[in-house]
Amino acid sequence: MIKTRQFKLGPMDNFSYLLWNDETKEAAVIDPAWQPEKLQEFITNEGLTLRCVLLTHAHPDHVNGVAHFTRANNELPVYLHEADHFMLEGRPPALRPVQDGEKIEAGSLKIGVLHTPGHTPGSVCYQAGGGVYTGDTLFVGECGRVDLPGSSAEALYDSFVKLSKLPDGAAVYPGHSYNGDKSTFGVQKEYNLYLKLARAGNRADFLRAVK
Repeated sequence: MIKTRQFKLGPMDNFSYLLWNDETKEAAVIDPAWQPEKLQEFITNEGLTLRCVLLTHAHPDHVNGVAHFTRANNELPVYLHEADHFMLEGRPPALRPVQDGEKIEAGSLKIGVLHTPGHTPGSVCYQAGGGVYTGDTLFVGECGRVDLPGSSAEALYDSFVKLSKLPDGAAVYPGHSYNGDKSTFGVQKEYNLYLKLARAGNRADFLRAVK
């Protein structure tokens, strides 16, 4: 059984996540940032073994806790789409690229990858245990910013079309606490303006709404 724990950390209401197999105690951390010692404390208390770090994108507020874990284990795999590698200030020693449709195997954990560019060129969402960890691509009721270097409203539209096809029951675990901490794709398809426009194929209206 896959379990997950959400951690709200730092001055920007970031979410970091731990997901783990409750039988094998093998774990992955998603977007470790700001206060990695709180993640480490949970890992230690639960007797988990960290198998990898998963990065949804490379903005500093999502990666500034990576070094805490790679200092302890310089062979720890750190997964990030290659299109975002250029943004890293420090390159983890075991940095590994991910691609759309890839299945990451970290011990007993199996994690799907969806390339969802727009907020950054290498933004991805991770799928595991009935949840989708959407980083800064999709928030509760919102979408990621597209006014930053490397961002693209057009790419974000295509990513939202892809996300609109995910099952209604899949949980949405966003990268920040904006308008809420967790949702489902069924709820977001009904109430998130951007997902509604993408689902309906309204590219022009979507582009106007995000700019």
